[in-house]
Amino acid sequence: MYTPLHVRLGQFVSELKTQDLPSEVVEKVRINILHDLSVAMAAYDVALPIWDLAAELSPDEATMLCSGIKGPAEMVAFANAVRMHARAQDDTHFSAKSHAGSMVLAAVFATAQRLGSSGSDVIEAIVAGYEVIGAVGELLAAKVTQRGFRASSAFGPLGAASAVAKLLGLDAAKAANAIAIATSFSGGLNQTWIDGSSEWRWEIGMAARNGIVAARLAAGGALGATNAFEGAAGFATAFAGVSDLAVGELDLGSRWRIMDVVYKPYPVCNITQSAVAVCAALMTNDDVKVSDVVAVRCYLNAADYSYPGTINEGPYLDVGATLMSAHFCVAMAITERTATLRGLSMCDDPDRLALIKKISVLADESLPVLSARIDIDLADGRRLSDSLIPNDDTYNWNWDQAVERAGALRSEMAQGGEGVNDLVSVLQNLESLSSIDSLVQATVVS
Repeated sequence: MYTPLHVRLGQFVSELKTQDLPSEVVEKVRINILHDLSVAMAAYDVALPIWDLAAELSPDEATMLCSGIKGPAEMVAFANAVRMHARAQDDTHFSAKSHAGSMVLAAVFATAQRLGSSGSDVIEAIVAGYEVIGAVGELLAAKVTQRGFRASSAFGPLGAASAVAKLLGLDAAKAANAIAIATSFSGGLNQTWIDGSSEWRWEIGMAARNGIVAARLAAGGALGATNAFEGAAGFATAFAGVSDLAVGELDLGSRWRIMDVVYKPYPVCNITQSAVAVCAALMTNDDVKVSDVVAVRCYLNAADYSYPGTINEGPYLDVGATLMSAHFCVAMAITERTATLRGLSMCDDPDRLALIKKISVLADESLPVLSARIDIDLADGRRLSDSLIPNDDTYNWNWDQAVERAGALRSEMAQGGEGVNDLVSVLQNLESLSSIDSLVQATVVS
């Protein structure tokens, strides 16, 4: 007899225990937190009205990252998720096409502060959230994206609800209800990338907040649909156009999907990370000037090429357009030999716009996902060419690499990122923390 997907996920969430987690999974939790809080700290000066709005509300249940302002858990989760995602540099479960960390971590931290949860509790909750996003995302992300929905905001409430259900100690039935309820709280569109608007930031905040609400409703006895995923008007049909969802073995608790999470060296889309790296390296030749460039060809994996916003040649109204546009990111990497948050804001720079007219972005079926091949033709007849085909470790960093990357962001943080060392120290003892207040406080600028 078939067991509905939300019931299977709820049982997994309720039974998950820290002592059953492999050491590499716990280490991965630490790395994810370090990366996502570091990029949040490096977005300190990105003015977003949601932070001011959250500061006006009460009661004081949780703490906003960086500012230290307190507010109600749901709104603080919203604000913290937005801050972690503000640079679009937060971690990604690529198979699920989802920024799992900013949504799950924000929901977990805010709820853990409200409840006084321990570091061990937080680890369990975080793993639960990532695994649910990964499991559902692997099944449906491609079709969800094809229909115009954004995978992060479709799957994020499911992961956030699962994580909070774990923190609340819900049994299997109530955890399943939390996930089922969250399917009705999902949403968000990819048109934001095509038009270059700002919804992409708020979508992540809504996912974190809605997950908390779903779990708290379930804790209070609210019931979710018994066919939340598989029903004729359920999640799979509505978001993915799949009317015959029948899920086989999920391998929950044996194949840890959190281990597939990858990180971004640059504050641009995952799809253009390799292109930026190749262009920056090619332009390090001292005798090459931007004025020498006459044509550029950027080859991407065909699926990456077709993702909304990737082949946007302008005009650009917001960093939501520039960070997604392969044309803009390649032009930025050629002119700056890197990619920066400041550079993404140079939407009207005439030299950059002139260079974009020389850039062609092309699909190449032979390239794996997240890969790039670049040809730069120069006025003297030379051609600079290189490619980057990521391996399993290219964007999946270990602890030491994550610490190094966090340190590299300090120049973009308030007061030179004085809290990074404290953050690293606290995370090394995450399992033994009696509360996570010191973890959040490490991000706060005094």
